[in-house]
Amino acid sequence: MSARNVGPRRVRPRGPRPVRARATLLMVTALGSPLLAAVAVAAAALALLADAGRPAVLAAVMLLLAAGVLGLTAWGARRVAARTLRPVRSLRRELAELDDADLGLRVAVPSTGDDTERLAGQVNALLARLESAALQRRSFIADASHELRTPLTGLRTRIELALAAPEDGDAAETLWHSLADIDRLHHIVDDLLILARLDSGDLPDRERIDLGMLVEGEVGRRAASVPTAVKVEPGVVVMGSRPRLVRAVYNLLANAERYAAERVEVEARADGAEAVLEVHDDGPGIPPADRDRVFERFSRLDTARSRDKGGSGLGLAIARQIVVAHGGTLYVADGTYGTRLVLRLPLATPEPR
Repeated sequence: MSARNVGPRRVRPRGPRPVRARATLLMVTALGSPLLAAVAVAAAALALLADAGRPAVLAAVMLLLAAGVLGLTAWGARRVAARTLRPVRSLRRELAELDDADLGLRVAVPSTGDDTERLAGQVNALLARLESAALQRRSFIADASHELRTPLTGLRTRIELALAAPEDGDAAETLWHSLADIDRLHHIVDDLLILARLDSGDLPDRERIDLGMLVEGEVGRRAASVPTAVKVEPGVVVMGSRPRLVRAVYNLLANAERYAAERVEVEARADGAEAVLEVHDDGPGIPPADRDRVFERFSRLDTARSRDKGGSGLGLAIARQIVVAHGGTLYVADGTYGTRLVLRLPLATPEPR
């Protein structure tokens, strides 16, 4: 289950796009016209009164002209400011009317050719990112709820049947099945907690880690259902959080073992300035068109890579997020058979001697 993807409804500006000179022409017209009129009136008054011998009258006329010029200038400035700020006021009004219930809404982009137009475009870009984040959050919550509901439903059904007819069933078998559901619930909740920490940017202190030794230790601790061949190069050192990198390697190994037919191959080596870890299984493989989708949360491609295999759909998503937080990459590479997952991390700088 996923949230419905609603495309943004952007309000398009109407009319042709004006050039920047329009605002300049408006300002010159609004302020220049009253000033020219005032200069003309002042010149006429000076011509009439300069030789009249009436300094008091001349002073009064000049004061009136000055007041008129100031008034006209203030009126023109207010008019220019009002026209200039009109798109800003419209933008502020639209932002105030935005509602979380309609994430596809966008503000109108005025055709002003100035910072106001660019600001409106940036606001729409921010709204698009917020919409995408909200849709992803809703989809994640819906998927997580579905994943938790499935084992809970099975657990409740088994307990209800055992209570309704205790003489018809094997109590030990019921408890073992119930324990399997509880283990799955615990695994899903644990994965969700790790994702929450990764989303918050939490990353424990880093240390120098020999990737080959880490891989050998993790493979040695596992009771794998298929044989695992390990080939590691000594001295492949990276800087990272040991618990997080252990979890990433664990998830890659678990994914390979889950879908392998007869064999899993693991190799750790240096490649230039990078440490490379490859985990290769001989299972059904992943089609090229789906190689990015397998790293999405709760992603399952088909019945061959399904919930029946025991996965929650979070393992590869967690592994990639851990690797990205360490400045590396995790991807599905080409292979002659099965699935070949490649992890790359920056090599640590050599320790000073």
